[in-house]
Amino acid sequence: MRFAVYVTLLFAILPIIFYRPFFGLCAYYVVSFLQPKLFCWRPDFQDAMLVGVPLVIGAVVIGVRRAVPVPRIVASTGEIRGIVDKIVRSPVLVPAWPLVVCALLFIYIALTRLFTAFPLAPTTDQFRALGKILIITALLTGLACDFRRFRILYIVIALSVAFWAIKGGFKVIVLGPHQVYGKTYDNNYFALTSVMTLPMVFYFALSVRHARWRTLLLVFAALMCLAIIGSRSRAGFVAFSIVLTAMAWSSRYRLRALCAVLVVSTVTLLAAATEVRERIQSIVSYESDRSARSRFQTWAVARELVAQSPLIGVGFNNFELAKDQYEGGRKAAHNIYLQNLAELGFLGHPLWLLLVFGSMLSMYRFMRRSRRLPSEMRWAYHWSRGLLLGMVAFCVHGMFHNEEYLELMFAMIGLHIALQVTARHELARWQWGDRKRTPATTPNPARSAGAGTTPTLHPAYLFGKLARTRRVARTTS
Repeated sequence: MRFAVYVTLLFAILPIIFYRPFFGLCAYYVVSFLQPKLFCWRPDFQDAMLVGVPLVIGAVVIGVRRAVPVPRIVASTGEIRGIVDKIVRSPVLVPAWPLVVCALLFIYIALTRLFTAFPLAPTTDQFRALGKILIITALLTGLACDFRRFRILYIVIALSVAFWAIKGGFKVIVLGPHQVYGKTYDNNYFALTSVMTLPMVFYFALSVRHARWRTLLLVFAALMCLAIIGSRSRAGFVAFSIVLTAMAWSSRYRLRALCAVLVVSTVTLLAAATEVRERIQSIVSYESDRSARSRFQTWAVARELVAQSPLIGVGFNNFELAKDQYEGGRKAAHNIYLQNLAELGFLGHPLWLLLVFGSMLSMYRFMRRSRRLPSEMRWAYHWSRGLLLGMVAFCVHGMFHNEEYLELMFAMIGLHIALQVTARHELARWQWGDRKRTPATTPNPARSAGAGTTPTLHPAYLFGKLARTRRVARTTS
């Protein structure tokens, strides 16, 4: 019965997905991250493909129309007298260097798959899934590059992933300490995605003006913390500790926040079950843990595979097959860096590193620049910091787990690209004297800077292309 209702609902919204691609994008990420099919006990149902096909077709054929701020200029004096919203068709994607790197990485993987000694059939599904992820990531940058749509998509992605952690944290409160798995029986994967979305939920809460919604989101973040600890994932606990410390460090009351984190961590460890404390203590005494020693052995095998095929590697997603052929036993490397290097070699691995760490550097630079934005645009700093700490969690957790092509990681990269475009447009609104985004309690920046002039407190070079956008807008008007 549940499955019939779910399938009927999906087919009912397919026309909306086709004619409203942004709605389809939100629906796709809900289906992909939340996975409602698990409530119907049909994990093999291809609902993401059912939603993704009309989404891609509708985005290419119909596109999305959005409002672009254009200054209203007095022809006689050349002064700016407010702005008007010009409705334009949004491009399918935003030209950005991470998308170029994604395309080069996909082409490299497609070519090197033909030159490996392993059959293509076992990795065909994973290769198609990677192509689907990259296409949706590219569409994300074009469909969510205005303030309203970006805000909706940001919280949709965050809560779709965080749903299982919120549910798990609530069960920990009701049933007491127990192991939390989320939507699968892989506690490491559950801890990874939960830690990555924790800063997204927390910093989105800080950008919400309504106290009730802010409190609700902060409660969700607290429940996620309980679920992460209850997952009993040592890699997740390490990533969680680093992310939580970074969140406390960025607080206005830094010392109080760090002390609060220390107190909460101590109380949590004392109240946790014995098995949880033993798992956490094994991080320090890893020499006596059999699981940790087996990972060191697997890392040694990964280095040997790199030495055997240093240029192009053993091929995309072929590490377990290569390990089985080398010493017997199919097991992942439990390290995204070593496994990716073994699979792609020294020619392809730098592309993956550039995509991950280059995006993190871009997020960090944008976050630093967004501090100089007006107080009305404080959301740009909060949301960019949430994405940056999510990527930090991915890189830290990846030292002990394998998810180098995680869809959530690509979604964060796409969100960062869209956030930069959104911030440029909103900064143009602020500088051209738009009163729609300005709270009633805040003085109008355009009025304080002088009638018909652009405020000079936040220069256009903050976001690069704003100066060129103003010249184009002046010409078109």
